[in-house]
Formats: sequence, structure tokens, C-alpha cells
Amino acid sequence: LLDHTRTFATLDGIGAYTLDHETHQRRLSTAADLALAVRVGDALDEVGVAWYIVNPTDEQPKLESLRGIETMLRNTGKHVQAEVLHPEEVPYVMEMLAAASEDGRWDRERPIFSVVYCPVAPLQHEKDSLEAAMRLAAERVPMTVFSLALAGATAPVTIAGTIVQTNCDVLSAFVLFQLVEPGCPLIYVGDSAIMDMRSATYATAGPEAVLINLGLSEMGRFYGLPVLTTGFTSDAKELCVQTGLDGGLMAAVAHMSGADLVTGMGMLDSAQMLYLPKLILDAEVMRECQRLMRGVDLDEKYLLTGLIDQVGPGGHYLKAKVTRTMLRAGEHWQPAIFTRSSYEAWAEAPRSEYQRAVDILDRIVADHNPAPLPPGAEQTIADVLAAAGDDLPEC
Repeated sequence: LLDHTRTFATLDGIGAYTLDHETHQRRLSTAADLALAVRVGDALDEVGVAWYIVNPTDEQPKLESLRGIETMLRNTGKHVQAEVLHPEEVPYVMEMLAAASEDGRWDRERPIFSVVYCPVAPLQHEKDSLEAAMRLAAERVPMTVFSLALAGATAPVTIAGTIVQTNCDVLSAFVLFQLVEPGCPLIYVGDSAIMDMRSATYATAGPEAVLINLGLSEMGRFYGLPVLTTGFTSDAKELCVQTGLDGGLMAAVAHMSGADLVTGMGMLDSAQMLYLPKLILDAEVMRECQRLMRGVDLDEKYLLTGLIDQVGPGGHYLKAKVTRTMLRAGEHWQPAIFTRSSYEAWAEAPRSEYQRAVDILDRIVADHNPAPLPPGAEQTIADVLAAAGDDLPEC
């Protein structure tokens, strides 16, 4: 439920590469990578929505989107988000969603799926993807509109100008979808970025991205819409100081801006490369952000003025019953992966945060099984994919 009372994290969207944490080699992503990432996300309480995190590039091009959706439905019981780029794919998508739903039909009031639609900046819509999105809107599939404009390239170089144009891109799509299906659920994406002019690359993080996303998120809240924005992601190519600064700063700001959804978990290289240990580490960042958003309770139960008077100058609070009670209630956040131990304790078993993350990842891979699809759904979906393989034109 996206009602502005809490922030849910999502996997990031549609990367082309995977950095294999066992071989440490970058390669094109596969259906197996997508399945594994979604299954890991299913096991993490901190992941609220399964976004189409990488492309199954080993699949036939004409079945890539359908196979991706099928892979996610089989590997998570959480809400799924994906792209649908061609109108002829829509009937097959709806058949799969019906099969995966509890009573074998697409439930407009309790959707298990939402679509990510991207206008073409500046100020355009691509014919096929727009027609596909309009057909999905007619089925009351929630629409998540993501402009992807780049300041200085496909948007004005200024932060303010990029906010204005991106807002126009998003609203233009919303108008179309509401004309097709009045009341169709909408998610406003408060996200854009810059082109790094020295490298001609997409810079997904950094101070400009934070400021652009803050401005856009404020616009989405002004319209009274659920807002998705970016956090966690990094332009770094490996786990390093830049990774933590990029992702942690953006995740914290996204939470403090009141975003309903924050994406970017598990990705490096400007959201183009999946790295599963980072997905585990991002869950730790998410837990820290959740504690941040609980804020400071200021009633007498928490001010503890009586206890301060009782302990007095030079005393300590270690023996106070309330110290134990409040710690158990979560007053202090306790990291599961990051370390706060003494140097001496750490030196006895000097495992890095990366190694601890891999340990957790290995346990999930070995032990976690997502909730199964309804009886008969897997065969129905397999039949739908087979029919799509026969009927859809080659890309």
C-alpha cells in the first residue's frame, strides 16, 4: 500500500550485465541471473517490490520481456514490476498474470504487477511502447512512468530545467493513461540524472542526481501521487568508498523526502551491472534508513528526565532496567553486517563486510524457496510462452 506512510525498497531495473561474485568477471546477464536475484530479493524483508533487475539476454529477443516476467513470477511472492515494449505482447502478459493470481484472474483492485513505462526524452513517446502501455492501462495495470532524461544531453543542463522537462514527460504519459482508463493507478517517478560530459556516460548518483530527484519527488507529492525515486545505486564499478557514499546518501535522502518506493538495490556501474553481494549490503543500508525514519520520540517515556535525576552526576545507565528495555525495543539500530566491534575483536576474525555479505547470500541461495504459484499456473504460463514463441514476430 503506497500511502506516504513508509518507504519500500525495490530491486533496480533492467541492467545488461552481471558481475559474477564467484568468478569476479563481468558478463551479459542471463535468465538464471534474473531468477537468482529475484529469489534473493524475495528472501530479504527489506525488499518490497521485485523490479526487472537484469535482462535475460540468453533468451530469444522476441521472448525476452515475457520470459523475464515469467521468471520473476516464479521466483517471488512479492509485487512485480517490468517493462512491456510491444503491443502484441500484452495479451500474453495478461494471461500470465491471470494464471499467477490467486483465483486465476487478473485482479484490478489488488494487482500483483505494475508496468514501467519510459517516455523518450525530450518530450516524445515511442509508438510501440506507448501503445503497449495504453493497452495495459485499459486493464488497470498500475503505470510507473520513468523519464530517463539526462541533464545536458536530453534535458536542459540546469537542474531546474531538467526538473521542469522531466515533469512534463511524466505528466504527458499520465494524461494519456487517464484518457484511456480514468482512475488507472499511477506512480510518479521522481528521478533523472546528468550526462558526465568528460566520459559521455549516464551518472546515476552524485549531488546533481540528489537535487534533481528531490525536486521531482516534491512535484509527485504535490500532485498527491505515490512517488518512486532512486537510492542505493552507484556509478562505481566495484565495492568501494564511492559505492557506499553514492548509494547510502541517495537512499537516505530518498527516505527523508517521503518517497513511497526507492529503487537501485544490488546495482553498480550506473545501474547497468548486477552484483549480488551488494544486494545483501543494500538491505543493511535499508535497515539503517528505516531506523533513521523512525526519528526521535520526545515524550516523557523517552526523555527519561526522572532517570537522569536519579543517576545524577558521575553515574551510569548500564544497570538501569530501561536501558535493557529500550535496546530490546530497537532504540539503537544494530548492524547485521557492518562492524562496530573493537579492533582487537575484529582482528581475531578479520572478515570484511563483503565476506559477511557473501555468507548471507550463500545461505539464502541454499535455503530459500519462494512461495509457489497457484496450482496449474506454471503449466499455463509455459503454454502461453510457447504460443507467444509461435505467434510473435521476430524482433
